[in-house]
Amino acid sequence: MLTHHRHQEIMAALHQAGRVEVAGIATVLSVSEETIRRDMKLLEEQGLLRRIYGGAVLPRLDQDRPLLERGKLNAREKARVGHLAQKLVRDGMSIFIDSGTSTLALARVLAGRSINVTTNSINVALLLGDGPGRVNLTPGTLRPKDNALVGYETVDYARRFYFDIAFMGISTVDINHGWMDYEEHESVLRRALKSQARRGVILVDSSKFGRQANLHTFGLHEALTIVTDRPPPPAFMEVFKQHDIELIATP
Repeated sequence: MLTHHRHQEIMAALHQAGRVEVAGIATVLSVSEETIRRDMKLLEEQGLLRRIYGGAVLPRLDQDRPLLERGKLNAREKARVGHLAQKLVRDGMSIFIDSGTSTLALARVLAGRSINVTTNSINVALLLGDGPGRVNLTPGTLRPKDNALVGYETVDYARRFYFDIAFMGISTVDINHGWMDYEEHESVLRRALKSQARRGVILVDSSKFGRQANLHTFGLHEALTIVTDRPPPPAFMEVFKQHDIELIATP
């Protein structure tokens, strides 16, 4: 059976039952379990399912994966995003780095740089805390799934300062609904950061294009710098060109 047809069968079974098992679907399709695992990995990278132990379930538009789980997806692509983004940073800058796997990849390559960093991510703060620069951690309520500090206190603190650059993650980007997030805390904070920074930078790996979450954060036309691991699909490129959006990507 061709790959495309297997994917159709997996998704049909998933929509019917809400969950599929690797062993069961392999038997039905007369292929190896390893083949089904590879298929599920590809479908997960497209945002069509979420792998769990022994199988897969449908993703939820109102819920993001835990940080450790997300960090395993597209790790190389996120590392490339981090390396591209760090070229925007000069020593002595004051920057904000918010929570997320792509922003964490940026923090890894900024370790040792003489910069002033404000962040709502405990993980980012720990990575950069031993460096020659200064690290400020926002107040807020701890979100255990990714060690981020969130809430009204976080947003109010961010609005007290101006930054040279605000580096922001994002959950998904849809051609009709724009840049999207799963939680209101993240969406509100990112809008506040854009207004408090000379330059707002979205860090996004290429797997997030063409997917939806449940909260609109920014329109595609808004003045932002986009850093991604490879050029986006043509429809997004056309919108970015029309609105003179700065795009930084590997060829």
